[in-house]
Amino acid sequence: MARVSLNDLSRESESYQAVTSKDPKQIFNEFLQKRRVFKNKEVLSSSFTPDKILHRDKEIEAISNLLAPSLILERISNLLIYGFSGTGKSLVTRFVAQNLASMAKEKEVNVIPVYINCRLENNNTEYRLISNLSAVFGIKTPTSGLSVNALYKNLITVIDSKSCNIILILDEIEKLVQNAGDGVLYNLLRINEVLKNTKISILGISNNPEFKASLDQRVKSSLSPIEIVFRPYNAIEIADILSLRVKDAFYENIIDDEIINKCAAIAAQEHGDVRRAINLLRVAGELAQQTGSTKITEDLLDKASNLLEQNVTEEIIKSMTKQSKCALYSIISLSKSKNFSKIYSGEVYDYYLRLADKFGLKRLTFRRLSELIGELDYNSLIMTRIKNNGRYGRTRELSIAFPSSLLVRIEQILLSELSQ
Repeated sequence: MARVSLNDLSRESESYQAVTSKDPKQIFNEFLQKRRVFKNKEVLSSSFTPDKILHRDKEIEAISNLLAPSLILERISNLLIYGFSGTGKSLVTRFVAQNLASMAKEKEVNVIPVYINCRLENNNTEYRLISNLSAVFGIKTPTSGLSVNALYKNLITVIDSKSCNIILILDEIEKLVQNAGDGVLYNLLRINEVLKNTKISILGISNNPEFKASLDQRVKSSLSPIEIVFRPYNAIEIADILSLRVKDAFYENIIDDEIINKCAAIAAQEHGDVRRAINLLRVAGELAQQTGSTKITEDLLDKASNLLEQNVTEEIIKSMTKQSKCALYSIISLSKSKNFSKIYSGEVYDYYLRLADKFGLKRLTFRRLSELIGELDYNSLIMTRIKNNGRYGRTRELSIAFPSSLLVRIEQILLSELSQ
């Protein structure tokens, strides 16, 4: 057997590295020498609020009219805003709220819009929500140790001393109710019963048009909201919005009108989701920057679309409760065991019970699992179809909705999250 010295291995390793790797500074220099794609990438972020919002004049006017009485310190009606993802609900609401805050400052009126994203983990329980709301008014609270009642008491004392009109904007309000229950809304609304100098109103934003119907009757009665529905954008409207963003986000001649129109057409097919269209352009631009391309091509747009499909699906799954993850894992596992032939809600429930025991979860009723299945359908992770069995009743036929290329990755995520 031939002997190999450590020096030989070292020289061989150095030779291999010289061929296969680059010095980081070389990579940085190559990047700096490439032609720039983005002029202002921030324009394509989800948090960006443009100076001009296209094709939402009626919605801006309606929300502004409803919030206007707060400027004379009247308590405004509670409001629920519905619409598919990416139809401008959050953007328009933030835009109107910013203008309201500016007008209140100008007129020296104490109106305070407070925006809270309920999808974020630090806002998804009643304790965390009230803690973060308290922080807006300078109240420091521990991460644990106090009762929720104590948090409310401290908050009420401070805000009532300010004699203000608070508009609490709860974005993706359904996520808060999903995690904390609808009692949190009831408790927030009851604050007005003990406040003497301050008023608080709730403005909820939801992707689920059935959100209000899912609430307890006493919560619905206390909320009594005015409802506004945002219709989906069409392809022409999305192209207009993208063209406006492109001018500020990219350097000239990076994107042709054909690419913008294709991007708009893709988004229009998915409930007019302009956020997806904007993200699509951003990711395509990043790919162009990485590859040194001087233009965003259809090929780059297709690659960006595939990447986004994976990222969005993963984000949705990671944000779900463990029970929802268990429900989805049951559907995937049962589908695989039957070679992806038809499966039904009854047999999914039997499979779910075994997995719930395996992962140490509380067993849900069939009715509650059916509700979770409905949420999975709403998030386009599965597809359901009601099958009528005549005198034997009805059942739901289930199938997986996401691309098969994501199956292994999604199984890995679910198994990892459920095993924690």
